[in-house]
Amino acid sequence: MNRSQNDAEFDGLALHDFLPLAWEPSPLSDPAELEHYNQETARALQALALFEEAPKEISTDAIPKGQELLHLEAKVDVLLSLVTRLVSQQQGLPKRHNTVLRADSLEWTGPGAEQARTGDTGVIVIYPNPLLPMPFRLAGRVVSTVERAGIKWRLTRFENLSPLVSVGLEKLVFRRHRRQVAIARGTDVFTKTGIHRAPKF
Repeated sequence: MNRSQNDAEFDGLALHDFLPLAWEPSPLSDPAELEHYNQETARALQALALFEEAPKEISTDAIPKGQELLHLEAKVDVLLSLVTRLVSQQQGLPKRHNTVLRADSLEWTGPGAEQARTGDTGVIVIYPNPLLPMPFRLAGRVVSTVERAGIKWRLTRFENLSPLVSVGLEKLVFRRHRRQVAIARGTDVFTKTGIHRAPKF
């Protein structure tokens, strides 16, 4: 279980984004419920990796040996896009929040931030790719609040993550961070979150 510590840092690679997010207060005391969150999030992580890493173009040339799986993944990519757009139209998504996601923590601000206070426990429901509306349900504790430019950010440590979810989050953050660095060169994409380094709390 990940535990918050005083004077700890949210360090390491981070994913800066503006994502659909909701905060659901919970005592996090039901092991079966926590296991369900982990299973649901692990499936979403696997689907997201497939969705984001599958080739976007399918060649009409002869398929090289060993490439059949890649082409199958590309077809799944298209199918997921169609299905998830239908789902999102029917149920909608939570309001978007500014987020800084790390493998073991989240910094966030937006409409739902007023619902959480330092010391509160609950579940962060976040959609890391709005085109694939499969949420991550991440149990955590709000360990601190910081104010930047008059805006309150909730600093949240994840708790009770399974090894599969922890590894999946690490891979997601690394994959997205590498992509963001490539895009952000020469732009101000990272300054939009108001975060320039890992804060202490």
